[in-house]
Amino acid sequence: MILVDYSQVALSNILSFQRELKGSESEVKNLIRHVTLSTLKSYKKKYGKEYGEMVICCDGRKYWRREVFPHYKAGRKKARDNSDLDWTLIFDTLSEMREEIAVNFPYKVIHLDRAEADDVIAVLAKWTQDNDFIQQGLMEEPQKVLILSSDGDFIQLQKYQNVTQWSPMQKKQIKANAKELHEKKITHIVKAGDDGIPNILSKDDVFVVGERQKPVSAKRLAEFLELGFDACKTDDERRNWHRNQKLIDFEYIPDDVSKEIVDTFVNTKPTGDKMSIMNYLIEKKCRLLLDELEDF
Repeated sequence: MILVDYSQVALSNILSFQRELKGSESEVKNLIRHVTLSTLKSYKKKYGKEYGEMVICCDGRKYWRREVFPHYKAGRKKARDNSDLDWTLIFDTLSEMREEIAVNFPYKVIHLDRAEADDVIAVLAKWTQDNDFIQQGLMEEPQKVLILSSDGDFIQLQKYQNVTQWSPMQKKQIKANAKELHEKKITHIVKAGDDGIPNILSKDDVFVVGERQKPVSAKRLAEFLELGFDACKTDDERRNWHRNQKLIDFEYIPDDVSKEIVDTFVNTKPTGDKMSIMNYLIEKKCRLLLDELEDF
């Protein structure tokens, strides 16, 4: 199974064309469509034989994490507002393409309210452990899973031996042993810093109000790496540990979200075939991709 972090993979390739993204609306949409489809095609060609079906994992319109932490990813809009790129056009085009891919290509597209692509990937990687087996001699083993994303959070999923991650941005495989997995997760819970999540020494709204976080010293981090939650010294630290753990640790994805992801995956039947792909590429003026139709 190939699990594609749709927006992350698309953007990591699209944003290498900064100058072209400042063209006319039609030029920008054409670029996004060509680059995204070409990227998906290249990954399917390179990894399809070894890993099997490709699943397009998408961010829903709402995030369950905002129910837990209202400031989750609150800073992203501000950063994009300060950019000279037309982010509305970029995301509208990717959303339009997401629906087109679901209809015209032979890939499952998983897009659900309250779930992020991270959730879809984490839940399906876990689901394969008991539900997606292949015969290896006399033994059955879980199918290989390849995660296509540069997101460091997915390193958690390498606790499953059949899971591999390739980073499109770094152009390399992301690997970690058991000790590194433990240390990276604890460090992330303690220090956070991304997606608007403060470290466990700081208040919920520290980024929103523009304050500086309380620094986590090397000594304190070492205590957390050794003792985990038991290194928390105050009620605030204990509360903030639980806040960050729920937002970061994939084991805390709500059961109802996980169930909906699995149900959607199981019940989704790809409808696209070579004819629908060809007609789509012709309609969308992606004729350069027609010569590689068999690779999709």
